[in-house]
Amino acid sequence: MTDQALPTAELVQAVLAAQPGPWGAGARVLSVRDLSPGFGQAVVLRVEVATPQGGASPWIVKVPGWGGPSLLDSQDTQLAFREAQFLSGELPGRLPRGLATPPDATVLRHDGRQWIVMRDVGAALNRPWTPAAATTAARSIALLHLPATLDPALLDTPWLERSGHAAYPHHVPAAHENLDALAGHPLPADLFTDRQVRALHLCLDAAPKLAAQADELPATLVHGDHHPRNAGLDHDGTLVLIDWEHVGIGPVGFALATFVALYRAFGGQGDLDEAALLAAYGQALSDLAGTDLRRPAALGFALAHLTWGLHLRLGPGLSAVRQGFHGDTPRAWAPHLDDIRTGSRRALSWAAAAGLGPLEA
Repeated sequence: MTDQALPTAELVQAVLAAQPGPWGAGARVLSVRDLSPGFGQAVVLRVEVATPQGGASPWIVKVPGWGGPSLLDSQDTQLAFREAQFLSGELPGRLPRGLATPPDATVLRHDGRQWIVMRDVGAALNRPWTPAAATTAARSIALLHLPATLDPALLDTPWLERSGHAAYPHHVPAAHENLDALAGHPLPADLFTDRQVRALHLCLDAAPKLAAQADELPATLVHGDHHPRNAGLDHDGTLVLIDWEHVGIGPVGFALATFVALYRAFGGQGDLDEAALLAAYGQALSDLAGTDLRRPAALGFALAHLTWGLHLRLGPGLSAVRQGFHGDTPRAWAPHLDDIRTGSRRALSWAAAAGLGPLEA
């Protein structure tokens, strides 16, 4: 996923040696393994580090901006810098009990680049996601509302992302084109019915109206990329979140929607009861805010599926299939098309809640 060779063990060791840190003096890098997910422009490495004083321990080294362009094309000029600003600032310390970032996160500079070094939280991230765990996560993600409730000035932090919930409408033209091209592509005939295709075109055309509704919703601090691969439950039930490049301000309900939208595609087990999850999140959010936010949260949840979800699935998602990014056989396409189909149908099922009228899902 990178446009240059990965950092070597020797380079990582030089970075760690250049500045004292929690990895310890005299740290030796024993191994480096690439964990880069391929969706962003950072390289992510799992590094085994040993010191003269103790045994080996696993660390994560992340270098923002090391990789090449992403199909997601977020058009976010701060993407390569925001996580380092977050982790080196005061916001992680403001997170309430029940939420956590990776321990000992440290931001270094080497040869003009920022390097983020943090302890490996794979033990939490590798726990399987189940419907029960998802309910805990729904209540926990509502906790992000608390820091700004206690100190509203936090929402004025200049580098926080403010348009992440509406970051992908530039994919709408490609999404329309992809839908129109379905008839001439050897994809399964049952991907969408003709009525569903027409309904999806309507939802895409409604992007400005839907974005305006989202902008009117109560705002909350958001992780910005909340999905099962970026979250894990620790042994004590703490929700551990990684990849904070998109941390910012967003409408209530959006964070839960992104988690639900990517639950199965990113390894979640079992079927989620979306209404129950939304109820758990909405109640937790209302308790924290001291006012009833259940209806705004439900609207935000619906809007996220109809904007963020559709724009990514029908834009770069369907483009990647058409261009052979995932291979050129039906077997290779299958899981990606299943995610596009189920995610798009889920969005249609929430159209009435967003004021678009009942559409065939």
